Amino acid sequence: MQDPIKRHQEEEDIDLLEYWRVIRGRKKMIIALFTVSVVVTMIISLLLPKYYKSETVILPIGSEGGGLGAALSAIPMVGALTGAVGLQTPADKIMVILKSRTLAEKVIRKFDLFRLFNERDWDDEKKQWKDPADPPLMQDAVKKLAENVVNFRKSKDGSITIEVEWKDTNLSADIANYYVTALAAFMNDMSINVTVQVIDRAIPSERKSKPKIGLNMALAGVLSGFIGIFLAFFLDYLDKQKHVL
Repeated sequence: MQDPIKRHQEEEDIDLLEYWRVIRGRKKMIIALFTVSVVVTMIISLLLPKYYKSETVILPIGSEGGGLGAALSAIPMVGALTGAVGLQTPADKIMVILKSRTLAEKVIRKFDLFRLFNERDWDDEKKQWKDPADPPLMQDAVKKLAENVVNFRKSKDGSITIEVEWKDTNLSADIANYYVTALAAFMNDMSINVTVQVIDRAIPSERKSKPKIGLNMALAGVLSGFIGIFLAFFLDYLDKQKHVL
């Protein structure tokens, strides 16, 4: 009687050989799919608009002396948030101000981002919206700024990084730096006793942040490889079904 372990090993060897036979038989299709996917991804990535990332780093120091908490309550929807999450450090509360609609609208108006975000809806010759009865909404511009353009990160040492990514490298740096200016103006208006030191000012980046052509090509290659192998086994299955019938 044959050893069950040996028989199981032989069956596994047969299965592996069968898998290799299928892949080898469809290798031209797999290679073609891989090549086309990588080349098309490279071309699309080269045609996509280039984005540039700029960062400014600030460090909130000092005691807010109660003024910061009062100022936060003046920002719509922020007062309830601060009480709910129990913010304590100046950096935590500065983060809330930076993410507020108040500062977002200041930035949008300063750099005319409202029109920049809605270029397709703007008639440059007439200097008005193409559909004056249905213009874009400020709340949509605020959402786009928060989700696609600016990002705030607080590190363990209490510093805050303001990160801006946009197609214009100079504008990215200007927006990042203006956030600090708008923040300082807000705190001055609200008599907030917190000092914000600029550790690093944002400068225009000379290197694009996206699209990441190499990464996109690698992902396309891996994905197309899996798809090609799947198709190879699927086509082999169809061929076997035809012979059965």
